[in-house]
Amino acid sequence: MSDIGSDTQVSPSVLIKNIIEDLFSYNTVKRKRILEYYFFENASLSSPIMSTEGVLNIQYVYTVWQAMNRTEPKINNIVFDGHTAVVHLTQNISPYIFPSFIRFQVPAITTLHFKETDQVNGLLKIYRQEDSWTLEGLIQSVPLISFWYDHVLRLIMGKIVTATGDLLDAAIQQAEKMTVRGQEIQRIGRDLAIENMEKLDEYKSDLHENYLKGIRSWRESCVLEDIDDFSEPPIPSSYLVKEYGGRGSRHHMAVDDVD
Repeated sequence: MSDIGSDTQVSPSVLIKNIIEDLFSYNTVKRKRILEYYFFENASLSSPIMSTEGVLNIQYVYTVWQAMNRTEPKINNIVFDGHTAVVHLTQNISPYIFPSFIRFQVPAITTLHFKETDQVNGLLKIYRQEDSWTLEGLIQSVPLISFWYDHVLRLIMGKIVTATGDLLDAAIQQAEKMTVRGQEIQRIGRDLAIENMEKLDEYKSDLHENYLKGIRSWRESCVLEDIDDFSEPPIPSSYLVKEYGGRGSRHHMAVDDVD
């Protein structure tokens, strides 16, 4: 990487790339320069196994990490959005106390958080570094465990999950059928209720009509009886005029009275 004075003359993407490459480099001079110039004095570093604060302590962590590994990590990808840089890399874990052929490659992600120190020239510095390792990456870094993980555990878990999914799918389908059947029964019950209500209304209408007819017939019969009561009574036979012939007159009328 070029000196500090020329850093401001390159594009931001190139500058971030150079900072990250020098930070993870095993060149102690380049790494120290990045820590002193592009890190805040109270910057923090955290990982799954430790955390620390201060540029000097972060430098000690990098020194220990370099002593534990023969080769520097491989940077696979860098994504920078203006304030955060996400670095995908592969850590080559190979301590010096082990033979050189013993090496574990662990996928890791380092997130560098930047903020401006000078609004005039827009200088960015790192105030927090976060290292994360995935469980899958740790497992796959160990050969025997990786084989057991890929060919045994994953297959068994796959069968368990698919069997569980099959049972859940059958239960869901049965529940859907029961729901449809319940809706059908509810619809039939509603139709029967509507039909019965219509019949009941019709019966009420007929009953009311028959009631009115009965009332009218009763009133008509009462009127006829009243008319018969007020009509002229029949003349008794004892009051009938009888004609008979007698002496001295042509016709004589006699009325039989009944005392």
